Amino acid sequence: MNGKKRVLVTGGTGYVGSDLVNKLLINHNIEIALVVRDSKSAIKMFGNAVIYIECNNLTEFNDSVLQFSPEIVVHLAAYSTSSDEPKDIVKLIESNIVFTSNLLIALSGCKLQLFINTGSFSEYHINNIISPTYFYSATKTSAKYIIEYYAKKNSFKFLNMILFTVYGKKNANKKIIDYAIDSLDSDEAVNMSDGKQILDFVHIDDVVNLYYNLILDFNNIKASKIDYDVGTGKCISIRDLVKTLESITNKKANIAWGANKSRKIDTIRACADIEMSQKELNYKVNISLESGLKKYIRDKI
Repeated sequence: MNGKKRVLVTGGTGYVGSDLVNKLLINHNIEIALVVRDSKSAIKMFGNAVIYIECNNLTEFNDSVLQFSPEIVVHLAAYSTSSDEPKDIVKLIESNIVFTSNLLIALSGCKLQLFINTGSFSEYHINNIISPTYFYSATKTSAKYIIEYYAKKNSFKFLNMILFTVYGKKNANKKIIDYAIDSLDSDEAVNMSDGKQILDFVHIDDVVNLYYNLILDFNNIKASKIDYDVGTGKCISIRDLVKTLESITNKKANIAWGANKSRKIDTIRACADIEMSQKELNYKVNISLESGLKKYIRDKI
């Protein structure tokens, strides 16, 4: 081995993952492997700066993971949808449960020290008690318990980062903030729900910085639990979010509130409790919502 920290990342070409990988690439003391379905498409993003491990063939996948032998795994890959149609259920189980399980089996022969998983606030519908909002959320919770089992069996540290509403980067899949921005001075009204949901919007840079710092300082992590909230600790309704955007841009939002019906089970309030994340993981919120929105709007232009 070359003395570098070996970090394996799943979902490295995705929304948060691609920013994290680019940040890791700046550090020459870190060797990175990405789990991908198709290395040809992934190599367009990162060239030959990382090692690509394809997961289509289980035998080859297991061999490649064992050969790389990561010290740290950052698990960001997931299939996410609010749908629970049969075709989506199959994808959700295969991506979020079966793939995670196969990854953990492949890691069993490695001297893994830390597994960082990415959870969702939608797993905790009521008062921070596990109560999945969607079938997607249920698969994420199931995967968490599978990881916990392997963490005990194979003696590695396990941290579950519960991400709240992440924003701040262009993405093919639009988020609430994107629809709100689209509505500004729009000729046509943008259909939304009643806008009364209260959410915690966290900038992607703060999320990536947390993951990056955990990787750098993993030997000194003294976590007292598994689950850690990653948000700002400050909540705002979607309607007040729109008012903030109007104030920042001096534009008027054109929104048909209530045009989209709320789901039978939906998140009404999701606000991160970041006290333990700050205390035990040295998590820092550096970007306020207003400054984050201004930055995002500039980047979108």
